[in-house]
Amino acid sequence: MGLLNSTCPTLAGAEDYNVHGTAWKFMLYTAGLCMCITIGIALSLITLHIQRYRAPKEQRQIIRIVFSVILYALIAFFEVYSYKAAQYIDPIGDLYEAFGLCALFLLFIQYAAPDGSFDDDEFKAVRAAEETAKTYDWPRIFWISVFQYPLFEFGCVVLIETTEATGTYCANSLGPQFFHLWYEIIASISISVCVLAVVGFRNNMKRRFKVRRCLSKLICFKAIVFIRFTQAWAFSALLSYGFITTGENFQYNDLVWGVPGLATCVEMVIFSLGFFYCFSSTEYGSADKPDEEPMLWWKAVFDVLNIWDLLAGIARIFPLSTEAHRTGNWRRWRGAQRENARVAARMVTMNKHRHQKRGSKGNRPTMELHGSTVAIVGPSGLHRTPSQTKVPYSSAESIAMTDMSGGPRISRPSSRPSPHYDGGSVPTDVVAVGSVSSRGRQDGRYDLEAPLPVEGSPAGIAREHEMV
Repeated sequence: MGLLNSTCPTLAGAEDYNVHGTAWKFMLYTAGLCMCITIGIALSLITLHIQRYRAPKEQRQIIRIVFSVILYALIAFFEVYSYKAAQYIDPIGDLYEAFGLCALFLLFIQYAAPDGSFDDDEFKAVRAAEETAKTYDWPRIFWISVFQYPLFEFGCVVLIETTEATGTYCANSLGPQFFHLWYEIIASISISVCVLAVVGFRNNMKRRFKVRRCLSKLICFKAIVFIRFTQAWAFSALLSYGFITTGENFQYNDLVWGVPGLATCVEMVIFSLGFFYCFSSTEYGSADKPDEEPMLWWKAVFDVLNIWDLLAGIARIFPLSTEAHRTGNWRRWRGAQRENARVAARMVTMNKHRHQKRGSKGNRPTMELHGSTVAIVGPSGLHRTPSQTKVPYSSAESIAMTDMSGGPRISRPSSRPSPHYDGGSVPTDVVAVGSVSSRGRQDGRYDLEAPLPVEGSPAGIAREHEMV
């Protein structure tokens, strides 16, 4: 008998889809009410964007993201309504989640290069606007990392529906003979790569994105992704390990599908309200764009429904991947990830040293980066520091070099905004950018040791300092 023919273990009550606890009707009515509220709030925001449809490349992505809460609420309600249908409709939400992350990524690209058309010129425009220089072509690498997710997710959804029908999926087991285990592994890797790429893109454009509430947009949608990804697992684990048990009020499927579905419906109400702030339509009103007329509503609807840009984005990952291999971008990207890992290990060591020193001296020590490569950042950008120069505390910042995942970050000694670089690019071989610890903190200045040139970096951009 082959592995795929193994019998799927059946837990008590797992196949009793029509058996409900006494709390089922309450869950169903509450989920239905929350679904209606979510649809009303989200449709109101979508309608406002349709009426103010002055920036199609941005607003079509916003409407697609806002629509996600409607879809998730609908799926969650029908999961509560029919436990038998739940296992088949739940993957639809995962598939739309993949396209939602792609829409968020395209929105960020549009913010970075407003006049672009998602072509090679747009990649050049994005790189020209970058705030942290990279050794690799990160816009193309991030594009591949984001658009691989819907491709893998679509393939997984097809396989889930197929294996569910043939009995070889087995949601109750993580055995290697069932597809459930392999789906979870593929989905976890794929979504992690996608989310890290979106976060990395935003981290490279922080100042430019600040006025567009990109951090709020990212956090709000990432929270939905995280909750949907972990919520079902949490309830299943609590049930499996006996922390919650079945009874008269809650039967097995009430806990596996009903309670998570109800929780999702309630959460979508909260997220739909949050979307009104994160994805507000006010910036597209006549007061902000007086010279632009909004598109007719029916044309705007068709523009949103046209998903060619998403499909073209998926198709584009193949030539981009081939080009990245030919130009050595993949090799440089892997080198940057290894450097990030080394920086992370160094940060752990530094934090441990700082905590030990704090405990020994009884007070809060200033930042120390022993043996680190640093540069001093002031209001006018990166500059050299002669031996034993005192740098004003108010202008000193501490910023760790980031890469695809955002990388480790050193806390800033001051609460001032990140400095601007005056067009200077920061070499990626600089481990950190920041200030050294001060022996004269009372007068607000930091003492530096003699600087050394950073090998291979542009002259005058950064210097290597050995800490005391």
